[in-house]
Amino acid sequence: MNIGSTTGSAFTTASYGVSQGSDQVQRAAQSVADATTQRPVEGTGKLASAMTDMKQGQQAVDANAKVMQASDQQLGTLIDTLA
Repeated sequence: MNIGSTTGSAFTTASYGVSQGSDQVQRAAQSVADATTQRPVEGTGKLASAMTDMKQGQQAVDANAKVMQASDQQLGTLIDTLA
């Protein structure tokens, strides 16, 4: 019985998703900083876009973290069942 392929794949994919989401949040945060410090009056459109990107990144991290948690619980249940 191979329990590692499905669970490992889900965990690996979720880990990559968390990393991508974190990178998106970091880029968006830099855009927010740039929009508010360089030309505050002209940066309102960029600021709104950056804040939207930041929220999307946060949601991606949250969703992928839940996948990692579910994968961890699934693996724990399988190990307990086999033990």
